[in-house]
Amino acid sequence: MQISPLIVGKRIIGPGAPTFIIAEAGLNHNGSVQRAMELIDAAADAGADAVKFQKRNLAEVYQQKILDNPNSAEQKYQYLIPLLKEFELSDDAYLELEAYAEKRGIIFMVNPWDKKSCDMIEELLHVPVYKVGSPDFTNNELLEYIAHTKKPMIVSTGMAQEEEIEKGVAFIKSLNVPFAILHCNSTYPAPFQEINLKYMDVLNKYGVPVGYSGHERGIAVSIGAVARGATIIERHITTDRNLEGPDHKASLLPLEFKDMVAGIREVELAIGDAKKQLSRGEIMNRELLAKSVVAKTFIADGTVITRDMLTTKSPAKGLSPQKLDELVEVSACRDIPAGDVLTEDDLAGSSIAETFSSEDIAWKWGPVVRWKDFESYLQYKPDLFEFHLSDKDLDEEIPKGTFSQEVVVHAPEYMKRVYLNAASEDPEERKQVIAILQRSVDVARQLGQSFQGTPKFIIHPGGITLTKSENPAKLLEIFADTLSQLKSDGVEILPENLPPRPWVFGGEWVTNIFMLKDEIKDFLEKTGYFMCFDTSHAALSCNQYGEDLVQMITDLKPFIHHLHVADGSGTGEEGLQIGQGTVDFSSILDPLTGYTGTMVPEIWQGHLHGGRGFLQAMEHLKQYMK
Repeated sequence: MQISPLIVGKRIIGPGAPTFIIAEAGLNHNGSVQRAMELIDAAADAGADAVKFQKRNLAEVYQQKILDNPNSAEQKYQYLIPLLKEFELSDDAYLELEAYAEKRGIIFMVNPWDKKSCDMIEELLHVPVYKVGSPDFTNNELLEYIAHTKKPMIVSTGMAQEEEIEKGVAFIKSLNVPFAILHCNSTYPAPFQEINLKYMDVLNKYGVPVGYSGHERGIAVSIGAVARGATIIERHITTDRNLEGPDHKASLLPLEFKDMVAGIREVELAIGDAKKQLSRGEIMNRELLAKSVVAKTFIADGTVITRDMLTTKSPAKGLSPQKLDELVEVSACRDIPAGDVLTEDDLAGSSIAETFSSEDIAWKWGPVVRWKDFESYLQYKPDLFEFHLSDKDLDEEIPKGTFSQEVVVHAPEYMKRVYLNAASEDPEERKQVIAILQRSVDVARQLGQSFQGTPKFIIHPGGITLTKSENPAKLLEIFADTLSQLKSDGVEILPENLPPRPWVFGGEWVTNIFMLKDEIKDFLEKTGYFMCFDTSHAALSCNQYGEDLVQMITDLKPFIHHLHVADGSGTGEEGLQIGQGTVDFSSILDPLTGYTGTMVPEIWQGHLHGGRGFLQAMEHLKQYMK
């Protein structure tokens, strides 16, 4: 069933949106405004979306005889009523707390237990959404009264039986206000075996957002509820579980709440979209560990391929072993040496290499190459070559000759098994990085003697760590100092913008610098450098941080001297073939109309099969270059 989302201020609540997390302060302030502020601080610091308090007019909620003499009622009233009287906050206190919550940047909620409390909230406060607790799910009088405010409601079903839930949901729908429902077990703390998260699946039939209000020990169940589809999580928060009061024992301490929020956000990232798509890290590991179809013996051009001519070996750079039988009885369209990988071209008998033309490419373009293969691209008449150096290339003989192309050199990213971090906070590590970068700059200078124009040198700023840095500004300063130590006469140094989640050694790390428009622009203006702009990296960073990619390119255009062009998706899928991601190239390349710099199609594994991926990318991009 289609779920109608709930709108609370600027927040959308529902499937596909971030989980709306409510920190239930409730009565855990114990009547102290100072402690209530501490609970607001704890909720905001933990990353909750909202902090919620409660408001009761006791004369409206309880019979007067119980209020006058709690000892005349059951023991639970003897315990609770005196505490409620003692803990009740003044109207002025709620005003003060709302202002403080606004200052801390967290949504302020108050749960009314009666009509007079609702009136107070409406008259004095600016609560954007009402929570109705489990005890009042069947209280049609109060539900109707709250609905008159025309504000959305979040209603808990904890104490309601299934038949009551059916009737209650129908009644709330008749009130014509948007609402969400929470699954809940209203015992404090709730036994794990009685929580029954599967019941959220049943609640989904009502077509409104479904969440979970938890009172269990720990945070695992609440995180699990999000994995099962909860769009709202409500948990009690306290600063001290030993305080007197009904809810402290079933509440989370500030660090526990923070861990829960972090866990929920991680699970949200992991839920995905139910579509199977390999990440770049998986592709890297697949290439290393999986297999391709290879020739077991030499297969001459024109030979009809038989099964015994083929086998499978790593790496997985060619046809999948699943296609092995499709090659049987195909006539070889080339000489295939023993051990050579077979490709889609061998299966199809054709290649874009036969039809590609660079005559109608408006910008100066070229492929990404290595020492051994760059001359094979001369037939396509590129305007430049971008050499991606590995650590081993620094010890190889540099190509010499006279070529009409310009040259770009991309610095190595690794030295043996160490990531080259130009913003490393370790002085000894950075000293080694600078030495390797200097050798690479020298290589670029020497290459410039065989190619045209000033060599360009692309360098990653680094600042990539396993966990997020607490001081990215310091990392930028270190990177600037690294650049200042390079002797780069005759070579143009171009820092490259980075993606938010780079793949290092086949695993996901964290980028801390050189991702966002203002940060990059400020760095380039202060240091005087120009840049290499990577469209895929930029798209991922904009997706991660909510920036506009077209505006980013527009603002950075004066600084762009070289382009890496590739598609991207989400926050981690970079280097995709044009059209395989979510980048709108018609829009993002429009601000670059008249671009006179250089560019390469930075397609992941585009060099395979004679550079077919690069050529395909250029065919796609021709229409957008003006």
